[in-house]
Amino acid sequence: MTTPKSKPKNLIKRYSTAIIEGLEKKIDASSPLQHKLTKGELRELFVTNILKHFLTSQFDVGTGIIINQKEEQSNQTDIVIYDNRILPPFIKEQNIGIYPAESVVGVIEVKSRLTRDTILKSEESSRILNEKIYNPSSSIYGDYHYLRPLCGIIGFYGTGTRELKSAGEGKKWLEENIKYNFALCLLGKYSWLNLSNTGWSMSSPKGKFEETKRFIAVFLDNLRTRSEVRLQHMSQFAHKDWIGIYIRDQKLFDESLSNNGIE
Repeated sequence: MTTPKSKPKNLIKRYSTAIIEGLEKKIDASSPLQHKLTKGELRELFVTNILKHFLTSQFDVGTGIIINQKEEQSNQTDIVIYDNRILPPFIKEQNIGIYPAESVVGVIEVKSRLTRDTILKSEESSRILNEKIYNPSSSIYGDYHYLRPLCGIIGFYGTGTRELKSAGEGKKWLEENIKYNFALCLLGKYSWLNLSNTGWSMSSPKGKFEETKRFIAVFLDNLRTRSEVRLQHMSQFAHKDWIGIYIRDQKLFDESLSNNGIE
């Protein structure tokens, strides 16, 4: 009689670590590429494929431009996570698309080298996204402040900025400089998350790629929560013409339409 083999311990944790380790190996393997644009696009796809492992079917991931009801456009965004239950991307070929603001629940900037400068540039892009694309005046319903997506940054090389290596100095620097990003990760070194109960908190590797797994898990868990809150907000009011706003040729921001919706 054969003894049944014991089940492997921590199966999902071990598999998740292997996924992140595979990301690191792909990043290193692509380093000799001399064409910076190609290298950057590949790395965005590497991160996109990792995220898809952990997202449920109502979500999808792409890259491109976020557009609002006034047809104002965001900067080119490395990773866009959107909820198909709200609106689809009306234009999308392969991985590149144009995404209606209502459906976008998360964005991530991907940086080959994380420095103080790249962090601050990403923060500026997130500021434009929040203050321009999601300005309440850019929705005929005036509710874009309820729909703002989570913003994050992930990098592979560099040190970020000196302050982020220390829990105390890093918290102070982030509180002073970062308002619109929720999460920041430097692969293999640290992650920072702006949690509602503690503010900015740091994680350094305690196990293999623990900081990166924390970044992914907390970002996506909060993204799911935000998506559900968004759906509840949309459902508690009268019927809204989300698709008609984008595809019909109308003067949507006339006073009468802003007050009464469109027909």
